[in-house]
Amino acid sequence: MLCVLVHRQLGVILHTARVQDRARALELVEAELERLRRLGPRRVRALVGAPHDAEREGLTISTTVGDEGDRLMVLVEAWRGRRTLATGGFAMHPDGTTVTPH
Repeated sequence: MLCVLVHRQLGVILHTARVQDRARALELVEAELERLRRLGPRRVRALVGAPHDAEREGLTISTTVGDEGDRLMVLVEAWRGRRTLATGGFAMHPDGTTVTPH
């Protein structure tokens, strides 16, 4: 019987992006989320609509805010090219409190 190996066993985990890039992307997303929390609901509401992009350390940080009536939904993504490296977000209530939906 002829046996052909279709999959080679590799001894290492393959990453789609460098681990340092992902770690830095997570840090940038967390920093942007914290900045938005400090702005408060009135200033965050001014960002409702199309995504706002900013270049930081070779990555694009996109912030999208959606108005859901009783709360603002905030999404922050860090990406390079067509590859998203990190995402995060929260819901902001009119009193400024935030929760992270699961």
